[in-house]
Amino acid sequence: MLLKSILIGLVSVFRILDSRVLGRLNFERPLITCTIVGLILGDVKTGLLVGAQMEMITLGMMSVGASGIDMNMGAITGCALVIMSGASIEAALTIALPMTLLDNLLDSIASIIRINFCHLCDRYVDEGNYRVAKRVHIAYGPILYSIQAFIPVFVAVYLGSDFINTILRAVPEFIMSGISLGANIISFFGFAMLLSTMVNKKNVVFFLLGFFITAFSGMNLTGIAIISIIAAIVLYQLKYSDKGMSGENEVDELSDQKL
Repeated sequence: MLLKSILIGLVSVFRILDSRVLGRLNFERPLITCTIVGLILGDVKTGLLVGAQMEMITLGMMSVGASGIDMNMGAITGCALVIMSGASIEAALTIALPMTLLDNLLDSIASIIRINFCHLCDRYVDEGNYRVAKRVHIAYGPILYSIQAFIPVFVAVYLGSDFINTILRAVPEFIMSGISLGANIISFFGFAMLLSTMVNKKNVVFFLLGFFITAFSGMNLTGIAIISIIAAIVLYQLKYSDKGMSGENEVDELSDQKL
């Protein structure tokens, strides 16, 4: 359990360093991190389910400027403890919310320290000690981020399923139901925001078609996805095929003329 706790803690470290040191590999997304946690704990299916739920909640929490809520640490911890304890996905939300609040508190404290790093770096530059200034600039920030991300997740996961089951039994049922309902509302809002960037007058009919097929056919998502791919290929061929196979309307992808 110690090794798994360390690995899950390192997943949290990797996600926080993603956009700060490693570029942007999208490891800050709960769907990715929870899937990795599921892989480490041997339950990829639950990892995907928890990650998808957390991803929809994250979509509903739009950041404004530097102000935002990072659900990732809570998602990692919630996913790990749900897999270990065998609890429901709703329990992951119960775990993720307080962990997210803790993460925001730790980040506020760490931000104060990082500001002092900037002043420390300025002082070394003024003194002409550029080697130490470079070390402060390059190393101190990522180390602080790593500590901030690793310790809470490691401690929460290492305490194990017995600890989290005790917490869950102590939480009243109406609180669990309220958290689940609130999370679903935020998920719907996040999905609506996603659709607002994708749906327009030309393609809304396809979204409605897919929705009604899903609702009334009883077909699973894999079957619907296959039908959608085939339909997309057929529609593409109908739109861009030559008129009457005569070659009169052949598409020139290098042409600037709009079809």
